[in-house]
Amino acid sequence: MVQDLIYDIGMHKGEDTLYYLKKGYRVVAVEANPELVNKAVELFKEYIESGKLIIINVGVADKDGSLTFYRNDYELEWSSFDKVIGTRDYTPFTEMQIPCRTAASIFAEYGVPHYLKIDIEGYDAICINGIETSNAPLYVSCEASSLDCLDALVQKGYTQFKLINQARNFTAFDIELEKNTLNCFMQMKWNRLKMKLQKWILFKYQMGSSGPFGEDTPGPWVDAAYIRHAYNQFYSASNNQPINGLSWFDIHAKK
Repeated sequence: MVQDLIYDIGMHKGEDTLYYLKKGYRVVAVEANPELVNKAVELFKEYIESGKLIIINVGVADKDGSLTFYRNDYELEWSSFDKVIGTRDYTPFTEMQIPCRTAASIFAEYGVPHYLKIDIEGYDAICINGIETSNAPLYVSCEASSLDCLDALVQKGYTQFKLINQARNFTAFDIELEKNTLNCFMQMKWNRLKMKLQKWILFKYQMGSSGPFGEDTPGPWVDAAYIRHAYNQFYSASNNQPINGLSWFDIHAKK
């Protein structure tokens, strides 16, 4: 494992990549969308030339090869190799053939990172499954879109976890706040304002970014059973519906 190396799997517009670079880490950023890659190459030119940043225009899959990528023309963040996700809500999309690699093959070429951030719209568990158990990052984060990622992390030997709310300034899960309708309404208003303000103000953690990682995340590390219970508290077991329309979460894991 390389202590000063972070992987940004699902670079998107580079908000997380920039944050990691400013903290002094070297970054390998992986992005399937060639349009976003081209923009990032220009934006991060100095970091690339200095050797602090490597950008790879590939997708992460369960085997090397080429897959159909569904570029969502309405909201780029929804783009995915999963057609259901990439074309959600009947939004317009463009099909693209994108080369893909496994996480293991990327690790073999560039090294095992200290921290692995994953946000690739439905393929997070596939990326985790590609990690070699005996040669894994100390920290991992991924979207909590289902419990598949938690199961994959447990299988890879991760034992400590946090459930971080991306919509509440990257705070630890709190079921009482999630039930508080007024608090949710006020937080939603602030998030909308922040989205407008961050066009001119560089917040430490931008809306849409993955936020803090590792020991910088709030709250205590807990076991997988707690995360599973918290997830099931937020999503109804009967119909998988969230208890509010505000929150979404990342799972953070530690060896």
